Amino acid sequence: MRVTLTTDMTVYLAEMNGEPVGTATMMTMPNITYGCAPTAFIEAVTVVHDRRRMGIATSILRQVLADARLAGCNKVQLLSHKRHASDGAFSLYAALGFEPEAEGFRLYLGQVPSAVQGFKGR
Repeated sequence: MRVTLTTDMTVYLAEMNGEPVGTATMMTMPNITYGCAPTAFIEAVTVVHDRRRMGIATSILRQVLADARLAGCNKVQLLSHKRHASDGAFSLYAALGFEPEAEGFRLYLGQVPSAVQGFKGR
């Protein structure tokens, strides 16, 4: 319910044959730099495992980027866990024009996802 009440957030859902196969979210935030143009943040880029490498994430992200442009965003930020360096995600983001530019930091205030726990310390 909270997601639907968040006015600056858009949830993207890709479907095949009526079944959900991919998602992403974009949230825009006002910015005091870059002429006060908003910044877009992309999260939750996921595709069902057996539907990967079919262009689904590419299609979703192209729409997200088009919407960010329409919203007047100057910058789009997307964080991806280091564990995705070898599964194709980093290549996907680079093909869409994203560049690794900053070191990200994360602090979980609640439960740490099991996929992250298994990767810590590498």
